[in-house]
Amino acid sequence: MVSPLRRLMTYTFTTPTTSEGPAGGGRLFIRYRLNRGITVMRVQGVWQEIRYPTEDQTALADPGFLFRGGYNHILNDVQRAELIAAGYGSYISYTA
Repeated sequence: MVSPLRRLMTYTFTTPTTSEGPAGGGRLFIRYRLNRGITVMRVQGVWQEIRYPTEDQTALADPGFLFRGGYNHILNDVQRAELIAAGYGSYISYTA
């Protein structure tokens, strides 16, 4: 039986990011950086991180295990356990 407090907790997965700057060789481009999300997905039980996934790549993801980069995703208990086991526990937060 799940405790009533456990039902009120919401787990959120924020995908990893990478810091990118604009292309170019100017001095100002070195200082200008943007965080860009990385898509995390599981394909046939294997976890992958893809910066710019194609539609064909995302179609191969296991149902319920496609987390698009740059977004916050609400998790269920199975997704949370799988992400923690895969090493993404530090990207998971919760609110009561």
